[in-house]
Amino acid sequence: MVSIKGDLTVESTAALSQASITSTDKDAHSETGPTIRPPDCAFGWIPTLAVMVNYMFIFGASNSYGVFSTYYLNQKFVGTSASTLSWIGSLITTFMLGCSFLTGALADKKGYRLTAYIGTILCTAAYILASFCKEVWQLILTQGILFGLGASFLFAPSVSIPPQWFSKHRGLASGVAVAGSSLGGLWFTAATQAMIDNIGAEWALRILGILTFVVTGVMNLFYFRRVPAKPRKNILELQAAKRLTFWLVSLESFAMYTGYWALT
Repeated sequence: MVSIKGDLTVESTAALSQASITSTDKDAHSETGPTIRPPDCAFGWIPTLAVMVNYMFIFGASNSYGVFSTYYLNQKFVGTSASTLSWIGSLITTFMLGCSFLTGALADKKGYRLTAYIGTILCTAAYILASFCKEVWQLILTQGILFGLGASFLFAPSVSIPPQWFSKHRGLASGVAVAGSSLGGLWFTAATQAMIDNIGAEWALRILGILTFVVTGVMNLFYFRRVPAKPRKNILELQAAKRLTFWLVSLESFAMYTGYWALT
């Protein structure tokens, strides 16, 4: 079920982002290359597959937190309530999605790669710092808030890539990218459990940090834009609130998140 949450999260956010993507071919941005390629071209699968891999690490962390939570509850922080430890996993998702309106604006202004690399550094730092934590509040700050913030820097440009590279095959491309969240939930959880059992939670966190740094660092190189970003005058695009589509998608997202997180 956890991996389904990641799928629905990405699909809902992608629907919101598609409404703001411009398809006007203007002077190329440095990330678009020397020429602006047409939509649905074969080259578009390169950044789309890079997004899929990064989704494995973005959502894999939140999907596999239950493994760490069990370890913390039964071994490292015996006597600490499960509700207290659940703050760590909850804050990952909260900051990843809640900060997207800021990181999305940064991605438009400064570029996808720079934004994604900030996310890579923050997520890596969160893992490494968490491996040295001795108190629950320290894990809340590192594994929870810091990682969630870093994931937001990775998530914002990622969710915008498939829709702008594909028109006719947009659904297929988005599905391929979103599949990364499910695949990440599968192997991330199993790998995390195996590492905790064999080398301990501290080294498990460090290895996950190293993997995140190396893999997402390479994938970020393939974060190409198809067309330049539409200039923003304000961080918040208040004009979007006047569109019926915006409110319908927001209502759908609210209902989905309530069902999956608030009531489960």
